[in-house]
Amino acid sequence: MQQDIITGAPKLAAIPMAISAETLEENRIVGFESHDERARSFNLLRSQIMRWMEGRPPQLLALTSATPAAGKTFIALNLAAAISELTGRAALLCDLDLRRGSVMKTLDTSVSTDVSAYLRGEIADWREAIHRVEGTDLYILPCISALKRSSALLTTERFERLMADLRALPEEMVVICDLPPVFASDDALLTAKHVDQYLMVVEHGQNTAKQVREAIALLEPTPCLGTVLNRYRGGFFDAYGYGYGDPYGIKNYGKES
Repeated sequence: MQQDIITGAPKLAAIPMAISAETLEENRIVGFESHDERARSFNLLRSQIMRWMEGRPPQLLALTSATPAAGKTFIALNLAAAISELTGRAALLCDLDLRRGSVMKTLDTSVSTDVSAYLRGEIADWREAIHRVEGTDLYILPCISALKRSSALLTTERFERLMADLRALPEEMVVICDLPPVFASDDALLTAKHVDQYLMVVEHGQNTAKQVREAIALLEPTPCLGTVLNRYRGGFFDAYGYGYGDPYGIKNYGKES
């Protein structure tokens, strides 16, 4: 692990990855642009997360959703990008959706190796699959395979070693895990027990309070740090089409079910 002389952010050996400004704009990845009005919600969410992590030992934070297509990868990418902009911090986004990883698709780029190659024993060290978005302190552990027997890999010694290694990274390296949707398979349940907290991404107008409550119950005893409301229509972030919800729980979410 090296230190950046200018920012003080920790450095991992990583394969450089160029992402065009056009791709970031097209996919609304605005977390790198702190002064962009559209990044405001992610900056606020970032502050909540960093306040939660303050004074704690290194924590693993995950994002998931009750159902597919709720926008969890969009939120995870923007949050990780926003965190990577902080002085003295870097972010490592781990795509642990082994059946349908979408981080690389969102960034519209291809890579030759990923986390599944490590879990299958094709590479000796998961760090060989780390990529870094050029010009940033955002690192990505991608998943490019669509694995039908993903749950078998999530119960191996290699997966346990991966999660232990992630937890052992310096606290300046904020680790965010993009998990599968809860109701898509049992993969999220198998993975969630290895993280400290998670955020539940809720799609406005699609996910019901009942779905979210049942998803949170399935992930117990791993605590839910809060909910993130995506594709929000109305209120403070009406102009941007997304916003974040109650960062401390779900008690007030979704009167209708």
